[in-house]
Amino acid sequence: MQWRHAVKHYPGAADPALDDVSFNVRPGEIVVLVGPNGSGKTTAMEMISGLRPPTSGEVRIDGQPVRPAAAQRALIGVQLQETGLPQRLKVREAIRAVAALYADPGPVERIVAQLGLTERAAQAIDSLSGGWARRLDVALACIGRPRALVLDEPTSGIDPVARAELWEFLRLRRAEGVAVLASTHDLSEAEAYADRLLVLDRGRLILQGTVEEVLGPADGRWRLRLIGADPSVDAWARARGLDLVGTGEVRVLIADKEAVTAMADVIEAARGRGELRYQDILKGPIRLEDVFAEAVSRADRGAAA
Repeated sequence: MQWRHAVKHYPGAADPALDDVSFNVRPGEIVVLVGPNGSGKTTAMEMISGLRPPTSGEVRIDGQPVRPAAAQRALIGVQLQETGLPQRLKVREAIRAVAALYADPGPVERIVAQLGLTERAAQAIDSLSGGWARRLDVALACIGRPRALVLDEPTSGIDPVARAELWEFLRLRRAEGVAVLASTHDLSEAEAYADRLLVLDRGRLILQGTVEEVLGPADGRWRLRLIGADPSVDAWARARGLDLVGTGEVRVLIADKEAVTAMADVIEAARGRGELRYQDILKGPIRLEDVFAEAVSRADRGAAA
């Protein structure tokens, strides 16, 4: 799957939903797309699914430009937020209906069993919880031996245990050589399961790479977090050339381990003199949430410049 300088303008919108975005998803890898609401994640997924043609640029699957053709759609399995399935259908009926569309639907029963849906085959779709409905959507996307999967927040509404099981299911698809693109709002699961990460903000791709590339060396970047920080912390830190990221009560300073330790001492001394107020100060290795906050903050400053 490839996006090449993809741009999408919606009528009446001041800014593009997707703005000159280029990336690919290779066979046998899981790429996780993260970003705030309205960042362009769903638009990017709908493009590769043939549902939203780009205004300019192109999207390709199997080396060919995406077209709304049945032969090409057979290459890709799609799970979007709205499925359009008749809600009174039983689970088994939905699975049989989709399987009937393919000359070779693939190992349907194995997929159903791996996702834990066998025991729910007789249930109507409208009686499923959100998590089980999501599993059904993923199962349907995997019918027909697709070479690529596009999954829009597949773990939304699923409990933590079932969420881990679903990611393990996707790892099985990866082992079979399937290219997997999934979006999520959960940065911890993106960090745990992605082979590569893509961060979108306001339609632009602002960060991409493997988890190791995005986070940097395990001992190379550290964070200093002030909880319940006084608004004066922002001005105090910037006056000293510190890059303060995050919003609200939580402030995150990005630096190396030695700088974090030294700055923690300086900040605690400032609190002792009554210059700053906050509830607690935390130190530790950088996490994806810190990189995400830093990248979005940097992009927002650039957009405002």
